[in-house]
Amino acid sequence: MKVVYLILFVAAGGMALPAYFSENKRWAEHRRRVEILRLSLQRTESDMRLTLLQAQVEPHFLFNTLASVRSLVTTDPPRAAQTIDALAQHLRATLPKLRAETGASSTIGEQFEICASYLDLMKVRLGDRLRYELRLSPDLRAAPFPPLLLISLVENAIKHGVEPKPGPTQVVLSARVIEDREMPRLEVLVEDDGAGLKLGMGEGTGLANIRAQLLTRFGTSASLDLSGRAFGGALARLVIPLEVGKS
Repeated sequence: MKVVYLILFVAAGGMALPAYFSENKRWAEHRRRVEILRLSLQRTESDMRLTLLQAQVEPHFLFNTLASVRSLVTTDPPRAAQTIDALAQHLRATLPKLRAETGASSTIGEQFEICASYLDLMKVRLGDRLRYELRLSPDLRAAPFPPLLLISLVENAIKHGVEPKPGPTQVVLSARVIEDREMPRLEVLVEDDGAGLKLGMGEGTGLANIRAQLLTRFGTSASLDLSGRAFGGALARLVIPLEVGKS
């Protein structure tokens, strides 16, 4: 009799095994779908955060430019008219890129072109007081780079470095690759020989916005540092992971 019970027990267990494995497979598939949904929601939240941060940059850039034009209307009307023409040309060339969807591709070459257009506009307004130089090797032009970050640093250099200093000034933009076996990085520098750093200058809304975007996009793999130069002026150093093979 014990043998019969043992046979029945083993047989019952054998029949339950397929049901067990089937249920286990269903739970594994359920967990996988939940994880995919969680990651999707996380990505959506991240994209929404970037959209809000970028939306803060656009009016910041435009309002500062218009404010500088306004001051010329009464002091130098001909130059004000030239500045307005340059502003219209700048917006015509760059606004589609500034308003690109979150996640849309952007390269360091495109961002340098936007900065060059902006500096041309500032040169119309400031005249011989402003000189600028862009240093970007052709092989780096297609490297991925987040939109709006670089123009914010250049605008910061004009506002806090160039404008407060009497006499001629220079702004230099440069980029290079920092070789690293584990993670090659792209270093971008914005230098000026203007008025230099003042207390609290690195705590403004523009720089806080850039740091927030870097944290959202790259976590702790990116950084932004602002420091004074030995012979006057300021240096902004932006470092992000170099995404090899993307454009």
